[in-house]
Amino acid sequence: MADLDVDDNAAEKTNMTMLWDMTRPLVGSVSKMEFLKFDDPEARTVFWHSSAHVMGEALERLYGSRLTIGPPLAGGFYYDSYMGDASSDGAYKEEDYKPVEAEVSKIVKSKQKFERLVLTKGEALDMFAGNPFKEQIISTKIPDGTRTTVYRCGDLVDLCRGPHVPNTGRIKAFAATRHSATNWLGDTENDSLQR
Repeated sequence: MADLDVDDNAAEKTNMTMLWDMTRPLVGSVSKMEFLKFDDPEARTVFWHSSAHVMGEALERLYGSRLTIGPPLAGGFYYDSYMGDASSDGAYKEEDYKPVEAEVSKIVKSKQKFERLVLTKGEALDMFAGNPFKEQIISTKIPDGTRTTVYRCGDLVDLCRGPHVPNTGRIKAFAATRHSATNWLGDTENDSLQR
């Protein structure tokens, strides 16, 4: 975490505290820097967030999932993903836990680094063409003429503000403990997703 003096314009400076990737170069003047340990709630949020990306990569590899959102929570994380329509039995089952855990273990052992990329809205739309959920997020949440960030981790590239742990090898434990169904944006008229 760093206290940054960000020069928004020549006349005005703002002082803000923000979480920052350990491997990302600092920008602006840094008046204070603090390294967080896992017992800090903000550090745990970064860990859970990175764990969600690893699980997302495993879900894409194993099932061809179309990832939607995957936020960290106080005691873990989830990733909502589209597994196909009801006719394709696009649903997780308890017997899917072990294969997901095994794939996550492979990803963790490979120590893939988390790489932050900055894209224009157009580049993001091109990158996520074919994933209607990401296309909708980009189209509705990113103003025209602005940029957004994605993080790459192995085969996974996802919309993300970050930050993340430096690499997947920092994730020492993973267990799939439960799953459920939900709908895109919480609307029952939208596609059914697995969580």
